[in-house]
Amino acid sequence: MKRYLFTVVLFLVASFIYSQVRIDTPVLVTPADAKTNQMPDVILDWNAVTAAVTYRVQLSSDASFTAIVVDSVTDLTAIKNSKLDFNLQYFWRVKAIDVNLNESFWTPTWSFTTFQKLDLDKPNNAAVAQICDVQLKWKTKVGTTNLSGIEHFDIQLDVVPGFTSAQMFTTSGSIYLVTMSQLNFGKLYYWRARARHSADTSSWSDSRTFTTLDQFSLKKPDNNSIDNDLNVQMRWDDVSGIKKYDYQVDVDPDFNTATTYVTDTFRVTPEDLKYGTTYYWRSRARHDNDTTLWTANWNYTTAATVVPSSPENGSDSVSIKPQLIWSQIKGTTSYQVQYDESIDFTNPENYFQTASDTEDPIFNVLYKLSSNQVYYWRVRACSPVDTSAYSEVWSFTTLPAVGINDEYFANSQVSLSPNPAKNNVRLQLNLTEPAVIEFSIMDLVGQTLITENLNTSVGLNNFTVNLENLANGIYLVKMQRGANMCTNKLVINK
Repeated sequence: MKRYLFTVVLFLVASFIYSQVRIDTPVLVTPADAKTNQMPDVILDWNAVTAAVTYRVQLSSDASFTAIVVDSVTDLTAIKNSKLDFNLQYFWRVKAIDVNLNESFWTPTWSFTTFQKLDLDKPNNAAVAQICDVQLKWKTKVGTTNLSGIEHFDIQLDVVPGFTSAQMFTTSGSIYLVTMSQLNFGKLYYWRARARHSADTSSWSDSRTFTTLDQFSLKKPDNNSIDNDLNVQMRWDDVSGIKKYDYQVDVDPDFNTATTYVTDTFRVTPEDLKYGTTYYWRSRARHDNDTTLWTANWNYTTAATVVPSSPENGSDSVSIKPQLIWSQIKGTTSYQVQYDESIDFTNPENYFQTASDTEDPIFNVLYKLSSNQVYYWRVRACSPVDTSAYSEVWSFTTLPAVGINDEYFANSQVSLSPNPAKNNVRLQLNLTEPAVIEFSIMDLVGQTLITENLNTSVGLNNFTVNLENLANGIYLVKMQRGANMCTNKLVINK
């Protein structure tokens, strides 16, 4: 009888033990055991167990689970925490529960540690020449883990390393930068950041320094440049966070007679410049709180006079109604053109030609010049405040008088430009009646190298002739209409 009772008791005990452990124990997945730099909303994840309908999860700040933070039952295989303390080690475990409320054993206890402080990103530590509205950025990760579960970031900025007089800035937990405003120029700043939610605040990050710029650079026109236009544009670095720029332009390198001008842009066109004058200039930036140093002093010189270009100096066989062409000085309002049979210009023809900054200056002689005559010509530029010196005097000789043979071209305006030419030359004919003109280019020994017929109409006709196959040298351009003929010299200089 005793043996029978012992067998029954043993069976009942075995049945009870089996009924308590027949469901498998879950396997923990993430965060890995002893993982560091975890977020305050870390997700605890484990593998599913067959037959389990719920899971009990415990999270504690001690390994014996006497200071339990979370004790939760869920039908999911993961839970997301909220507002865990920063820089604290946590311990967690899970058990499975089936439909009959049978429970598995607890999993082995794993631990993780929440992150202590943020990592700063930009500007680099000890960075220099930072703009006064520099953006302070911190990294979106701690180690390899993305930041999450943060409600706010605090940023401190100070001019002393101890942050005893720091300015405090706050952003939301989804913004990882703060933009400064009107910081002083040439100043060393210290900064740091921290994260927080309503239950806790992280430690401050390691501090960094940066220094704001105190001086920027000029860009155009190049320092010591010459032959600049009167409307030359002065440019300097475009500095972010600036409200106004001051600039000075003076003929005195020490700026003793300078006027200070104010602008809200980084490019300006100074007024009332004079021809052939060296100007010294500089700039500085400012906002409501501070002003930079002046830039380095640069200088540039305006063009002293124009340069004739066509007809070529000393050329012959020029039309008796030629075009006079010279270089452009932008910012000029008009050009004064003179031509005379005397090199001393004792009785010159005197004309004013309106200037344009978008078109090359050209003057068409209106009245026929004498045939086979040497003419001298020169040009000077004019502005509301100054007149340049006259250009170098150039000369040309008009076509010889050939009676009826030259009448057609003598009554027309014929020009070749540019002359000297490179790969192309433009022929311009202003004709009183239409015609087919035989056009040819010959070398000085009389060999014809290019020939074609030009179909012209009344008025201005323009043709472009390709010179790529001709070598450098002097050539004769011949135009003929029946018995009427015109010859010009062409120089090719590639």
